Amino acid sequence: MPKEPSWKVDVKSLSNQKLVELSLSLDGSEHKEVVESLRRELVERLRAIGISNEEMVKRIASGVPRGRKFNEIAKAWAEILGMSVEEFKRIADAK
Repeated sequence: MPKEPSWKVDVKSLSNQKLVELSLSLDGSEHKEVVESLRRELVERLRAIGISNEEMVKRIASGVPRGRKFNEIAKAWAEILGMSVEEFKRIADAK
């Protein structure tokens, strides 16, 4: 049985900018595991420099209209940030 093609990305070797660029370019593609690993690495780096979950949520959700797209973003990022989708939405909507 032929093996499905795949590729791996050494996320540790990428700059923060490249993590974001690659994550955005692969978002919605079949490479969900790669996108998740890119996001996890970015979150780890941001935490290491003292950025809180609340700040990350605000930045991620900034400018995203509420509705279907916002729900998709909340689902995609909540687990990576170690919170529920409801908590992500509550923080994003807090003034």
